[in-house]
Amino acid sequence: MYKVLVVEEKRAVLDEFCRVLEPNEVSCIRIHSAEEALHIVHNEWIDLVILDILLPSLLWIQLCEKIKECSIVPIVIMTETYDKIFILQALNAGADDVVTKCMDIDILIAKTKAHLRRSASSNPKELYFKGIVLNRELLEIQYEGNLLPFTRKEYALIEYFLNHPNQVIKRKKLLSHLWDGYQHIDARTVDSHIRNIRMKFREVGFPIDEFLRTARGIGYLWKINVEDSNQKWAECHLKEKSSIDHKLIKLN
Repeated sequence: MYKVLVVEEKRAVLDEFCRVLEPNEVSCIRIHSAEEALHIVHNEWIDLVILDILLPSLLWIQLCEKIKECSIVPIVIMTETYDKIFILQALNAGADDVVTKCMDIDILIAKTKAHLRRSASSNPKELYFKGIVLNRELLEIQYEGNLLPFTRKEYALIEYFLNHPNQVIKRKKLLSHLWDGYQHIDARTVDSHIRNIRMKFREVGFPIDEFLRTARGIGYLWKINVEDSNQKWAECHLKEKSSIDHKLIKLN
C-alpha cells in the first residue's frame, strides 16, 4: 500500500483525484498546512507528497526545501496557474514535478503512479548497515535478530545519521529535524538522546562508538570507511525489503 500525503489549501479540491487513486493500493492522507506536512514526513513513512496550492508563494518553496532536508520522498506541486518563475524556484528547491490542474485527469494519475514506482525502487523500506536493519515503514530497528526499543526521536536520529554518513551535523540541525518549535528547545536535548542510542546499541553488542562520533562543540557524525569506490555507500547500503522472519516490537 502506497501512502500519499496530499497538502491542500482548500478542502475537497482533490477529492476526485484521491477517489480515483485509492482503489490502486494508494492511501491518501489529506492535510491543510505546511506545519502538519512536516510533522507527518518526520514521523511516518510517505511514498509521495502532493502540494495542491491556490497561489504560488515562498511558503511552498520553503516547505519543499524543509522536506528534502529530512527525506528523499518525491514532491509533486499542483497549481492552477503557470508561473514560470515559481516553477523554476520549486524545482530548484527540490520539487520533482510541477503540474497544472487543467491537465487531463488520466494523465495526472499516470504521472502520479510513475512517481510512486520510482519512489518504491529508489527508496526501499529497509535500510541495512553492518547487521542493523532499519524498517522505515514500521519505524523499527533490529540488530542481528535483536529488536531494539528505540523511541520515535531516537529512531529518527539513527535514520538521519545513516542517510548522511561522514557529515558533521550540528545540534540545531538535528533539533530542526526532530522537533516542531525547536527554537525553544535546548540544543543539549540532542545529547541525552545520543546517550540513550549508544547505551541501547552497546547492550546488544553493536560497536556504536566506532561509528557514532562526537564533534566537540558542534554536533555529531556517523563515520564510515568508504572502501569500494564503485559502491555509493560502501558499508552503508540500501536493499529491497528482505524476507527475514522476525517478531517486531513497536517503538514508543
